[in-house]
Amino acid sequence: MEDTKKTTPPVDTADTGNKEEKDAGKNFTQTDMDNLAGKIRNEEKAKNEQAIKEAVASAIAEYDRKAKLSEEEREKEARSQREKELQAREQEITLRERRIEALEQLQAKKIPVDLVDFVLDLDESKMKDNIERLAKSYNKSVETGITDKLKGNPPTDFSGTKNNQDSNKPKYSGTVAF
Repeated sequence: MEDTKKTTPPVDTADTGNKEEKDAGKNFTQTDMDNLAGKIRNEEKAKNEQAIKEAVASAIAEYDRKAKLSEEEREKEARSQREKELQAREQEITLRERRIEALEQLQAKKIPVDLVDFVLDLDESKMKDNIERLAKSYNKSVETGITDKLKGNPPTDFSGTKNNQDSNKPKYSGTVAF
């Protein structure tokens, strides 16, 4: 049979001021590692159980609250809930429509469509204003970038003359044979 107490190389732990400080030079066995893993699993399990208990308690409290309501109040609450859901769906649809409009406008102005999220808004006029501001800023930025790239030293005159005293005189004298 194999030895179940396999050892791992020494682990250099940080100074935490508790039991781990004593274990800094210790070789950990497989049992030690299993115990540590079990401890972590138990902590996570306890956290999950607590979250489940809180969710169940919340659901029960909501059920009790609704049970105490009259028929009229329940209908009113259900209607209110449906109105909220409809409003949320309407906003979602409106945003999709605005996104399509914004994409078209950005393409027409030759602005990258990746920037659509920066101008998107539920209000159509505000969205158009955002697009106009972006277009101005983007075009100005592109223009500045192009001018910066085109800046440089003017080409040098390789003809050998520094001044163009004889501007009417051809620079190269020679015959051309046809």
